[in-house]
Amino acid sequence: MRKILLGAIIGLSSMSASAAITDYLSVMSLGDAYLQASADCGGSCDAQLAADLAAAGYSASDIIAAVIASGVSPVSVIQSAASAALEAGISVKDIMAAVIQIDGVSAIDAIAGVTQAAVANNVPVSSVMQAGIAAGIPAEVIVAGVVSSGQSSTVVTAAAASVGFSSADIAKGIALASGTTTSVISVALDEDSNTTPPATSPF
Repeated sequence: MRKILLGAIIGLSSMSASAAITDYLSVMSLGDAYLQASADCGGSCDAQLAADLAAAGYSASDIIAAVIASGVSPVSVIQSAASAALEAGISVKDIMAAVIQIDGVSAIDAIAGVTQAAVANNVPVSSVMQAGIAAGIPAEVIVAGVVSSGQSSTVVTAAAASVGFSSADIAKGIALASGTTTSVISVALDEDSNTTPPATSPF
């Protein structure tokens, strides 16, 4: 999955589109065509499919949306795409601006996926929150997304306070996360539920 998402997020291209995927696209939706073409190669040609779709004129958002439509968890897709993009030197702000526009991705899933990628790449949670603010996402939704990513209440509260969120917004976000079904496993909001912290300060 990482290869197709890396290809999509940085605009991977090739000289010509695959005959197989092109044939499928003439009779199927993009998501169905991707699913069928990926199945044909046993899931081992995702990078080439990304290149083929890019060469056929599909955008990174189109390609990622197709992966989601094929049944992959939106949070997993966004986490993989964001990790690949961070490793390619793309900023969290630019990543957030891109993923929030993708069909099938809720704001909470976008925040959760980017947060997971950020923490894994030693990027502060507060940077994800600032990127969410820049993308026009409401404060309580940003908090809910970070909570849904698996961060502890301590990390969430400290990061939210550092970017200027009010106590009311933090409380609303935590409540929203507890009542929202997302593609990630819910976690208890206490110190015992904290994930392994990154090498740098999480906030």
